[in-house]
Amino acid sequence: MRFRSLRKRLPTVSDFGDRHRQSVRIADDLRLLLDTMVANAVVDGDAARDRKELSALSGLPEARVTTTLRLGEESGVFECRVRTRSDGDDEVRWHLAPRFVELDRRFAEFADACSMFSRALTKAWARPMPGPGTNVEFNLRIAKTVFAKWSLEIVALLYAQRTAGFQEIHKALGGISSHILSVKLERMRELGLIRREVLSTRPPRVQYSLTGKGLQVAKLGEPVFLFLRFKEGLLLPERAARVAEIEAP
Repeated sequence: MRFRSLRKRLPTVSDFGDRHRQSVRIADDLRLLLDTMVANAVVDGDAARDRKELSALSGLPEARVTTTLRLGEESGVFECRVRTRSDGDDEVRWHLAPRFVELDRRFAEFADACSMFSRALTKAWARPMPGPGTNVEFNLRIAKTVFAKWSLEIVALLYAQRTAGFQEIHKALGGISSHILSVKLERMRELGLIRREVLSTRPPRVQYSLTGKGLQVAKLGEPVFLFLRFKEGLLLPERAARVAEIEAP
């Protein structure tokens, strides 16, 4: 009897699946509410909105707005203001945190500066292209060559660790065969992104690191990932999973 009751309390595969879906839903709700508040300039106490207004603007049910606001407040994304109405009751209104607004502004300025830099550089140095379609095709061909499958992961790993051996890379990536990794590393070496060094150890070891070109590629790409983390990674998966577990019946 006790064994049966214990089995009823154990999580099943479907339970884990439900929690994962709920975690994804919570993260999606946060992104939607962030976009809604940015689009409607809910950026300070004067523009603050209550849960019902935010529900109407975002299309999210009020209960989900409440959960999202609470999580966003913990992450430093939202702030609340409590006002006392004329009838004596308190009214809670929400707006984007000043830190978030400032970072959003700085990313927008940085993106504009990058765009101006690219246009000026293209005008001064790039050879003329027959048309915008050709330019896009040329850019995509370069991107697909440099950032083909596994290339981005290898660049990110070597940028974080500076150096790594073959087995370290293989273990860190996971899901890639030794043969494919060897081919990929050799191709990236030919492109001038990474260097291969044979260490004078016994037995000899091979060590990989980014070249100057590879390091510059990583540095240029870093703001893009910071922006994506800023916009979409504010709600950590672990936190979303914990909330899903707490809210699960």
